[in-house]
Amino acid sequence: MSIRIILNLMIKFILPIVVFIAAVYGISYFWTNSSTKGKKMIALGLIIALIIGISLTIYLIFD
Repeated sequence: MSIRIILNLMIKFILPIVVFIAAVYGISYFWTNSSTKGKKMIALGLIIALIIGISLTIYLIFD
């Protein structure tokens, strides 16, 4: 396999998984250390990030 194929495979499949695991860890850390107002902001940010993440993953898979 060429380096280009391996890089495309990594970007399309491995990178989204790594980003997801890091996001879950970060969110759980900040969620436990925040107030009620902070939790509402985190929830709003999660909704926006979820929409962006799903769109980016679909774009990378079908591109």
